[in-house]
Amino acid sequence: MLFRVLFIPFGNRLIFTGDAGNVAMWLWEGFPDALVAAVASIVLMWVTETKKPLAWVGALAALFLYGGSLNAWKWIKRGWVTSPSPADYVGILAEAIIPVLVCLVVGVWWTRRSADSRLAAS
Repeated sequence: MLFRVLFIPFGNRLIFTGDAGNVAMWLWEGFPDALVAAVASIVLMWVTETKKPLAWVGALAALFLYGGSLNAWKWIKRGWVTSPSPADYVGILAEAIIPVLVCLVVGVWWTRRSADSRLAAS
């Protein structure tokens, strides 16, 4: 929620037009979630020291997938004034999937970075 509040001044006067703008609006709404996913993945890798750190990243990504799918279901089943366009569905799906992908990519990157620094230190 804090990231969403911090991004209000940046998105205050943005105008999204057309189908591409519609998808961009959903991506802009999902950007704080992707930022939180990246930070959460780094913090999880920094705090846990196990032999299989990618299992923890997978569990965190599964939690983001669960939360994103619940949010997408809420948006799809919500009462719309007009029927949603295909661009709305693409945007809703992208908003649900991108934090999961960010979590996985950042987690794998951080794990490899940590492994390389440990090898160089020894």
